[in-house]
Amino acid sequence: MYKNRFFCITLLTIIFSIGITFHTAAAEPISLSSNSDIYYLGDYIVIFGSVETVFENMPITIQIYYDSSLIDVAQVPTAQDGTFAATFTALGQQWEGEGTYSARAFYTTNVIAEITFEFYSQIIDASSAAFPVNIPNSGTFDVGYTIRGGEVKNIEMDSERYSILIETSMDTNGNLVLKLPRESFDAQNGGADENFIVLISKENTSAENFMNVEYEEIGTSAEYRTIRVPLEEGDKWVEVIGTYVIPEFGSVVIIILVVAITSTIIISRSRLPLRYN
Repeated sequence: MYKNRFFCITLLTIIFSIGITFHTAAAEPISLSSNSDIYYLGDYIVIFGSVETVFENMPITIQIYYDSSLIDVAQVPTAQDGTFAATFTALGQQWEGEGTYSARAFYTTNVIAEITFEFYSQIIDASSAAFPVNIPNSGTFDVGYTIRGGEVKNIEMDSERYSILIETSMDTNGNLVLKLPRESFDAQNGGADENFIVLISKENTSAENFMNVEYEEIGTSAEYRTIRVPLEEGDKWVEVIGTYVIPEFGSVVIIILVVAITSTIIISRSRLPLRYN
């Protein structure tokens, strides 16, 4: 009798323990990330993450949605350490909508994760508007721009640093595309293109509030250089520093010494690397 009771208690303990184990495994979290926050037509979208509990021969299902429309789906295996990754290409008729997309990962019915990212069509030569920029005591030149996630309120020359200063109002993460006319504003050294210096501030135009950021040059021609700057919610000022400005109605070339300027703008804070991986 005692042995039977002991056996029953032991069996119930084992069953209860197994039940707890399965319940805990089913509730294990899943982490999910993407290699960028913003994508454009033709980009590779990498969705990756990890699970704490790996079930043999059970793949991760990853779905890409735009609103309620399923755009793409993939099933990928998990490594022994629980990591996984899937790559999608933003091409085809299904990638017509612009805005917020979501990536959803399913491992079991209880292990689900979701993240969002922004997708836009590629912008190279076209610009949605042109802003006349006043050069102090000299004239004006036009800067073409397209902005996502906010609006451009003003573009002007900075009278102290001789740079282009763009005032923005960002409601969400997005980007700013600037179409810069070479004859008026450029960054060169000995006839060869140099990188612009791009700084961003969420506060005001005081030098200590600016952070150095990376940009992507998405269009280059004999007349223009087109750059795309990723912006975050709350970004207010974007400063682009080149090497010279040529007034439209004057003959004076204003030489900008980038090294001298950046020595006064100590880039102690940075948002590097950014979204272009």
